[in-house]
Amino acid sequence: MSPATGRTTAARDRQQTFGATWWSRRWIRALESLGATYPNTRLPRGRSLARKGAVQGLQVQPGEVTARVEQGGRTYQVALCLPVFTEEQWKAGVRALAGQIQHAASLLQGQMPENIDETFGKAGFTLFPRRGEFSSRCGCRDTGDPCVHGAAVHYTFAGALDDNPFLLPALRGHNREELLARLRAARSGSSAQPAAATDRLPADEAFFAGGDLAQIPLHPLPPSAPDHLIRRLGPPPAGEPGDTEALAALARRAAAYAWEVLRAEEAQKSGSGSGSGSGS
Repeated sequence: MSPATGRTTAARDRQQTFGATWWSRRWIRALESLGATYPNTRLPRGRSLARKGAVQGLQVQPGEVTARVEQGGRTYQVALCLPVFTEEQWKAGVRALAGQIQHAASLLQGQMPENIDETFGKAGFTLFPRRGEFSSRCGCRDTGDPCVHGAAVHYTFAGALDDNPFLLPALRGHNREELLARLRAARSGSSAQPAAATDRLPADEAFFAGGDLAQIPLHPLPPSAPDHLIRRLGPPPAGEPGDTEALAALARRAAAYAWEVLRAEEAQKSGSGSGSGSGS
């Protein structure tokens, strides 16, 4: 590796961050609270591995996050474990969420309400992990929990949460479709349960199942963190130190402009609709 390449890698490692969204930062805080229980350097070393892209093949299923971590020419199979909620806990949690109109609306629109854990807390549990719930497995000889490879997967999962907050309830036992189906049923007073996996159309069949796409109601939201993907990627190859911030600022301006254009179009449609209605 040439000195120039080494400097670029070091700069990328310093600038790339995790936690562009509040739910990702909450996950990281839960992880880093472990550092107070015993002296260790595993967390910063794991964070560095994650920033360098050493974690591959991240998979999330109920109770477990699995991935491969490359280090020193070796591959380590890692699993992070978190208890799955019981059926009774999910029933209580969904009832609590359904009783909060803002929570239900946010979740149905793909957002994670900031005080969602307070609502779950009223049902007696928490969506985010408590101390003592984390555990991990790794093929290395380190007896720490988490080891440096487990810490790397923790940080990589935090980055995945930035893009998809529903990975967290999926880890607790209900994926997005299951959670939203139960939430809709609770809001409507129905006793319907989430459809079984065998009852769902495959994505390719569902897409071509027919129907007018123009009739699907859209509920756009203003962008919350339009620059977080750029920051996670780090500086562009052969770029200058300020290029990442310049690109991030450009992404924020473009997102703000797009949102204003959309609002103007929606306002115009509403005005046209009200005008035609008054003249009939």
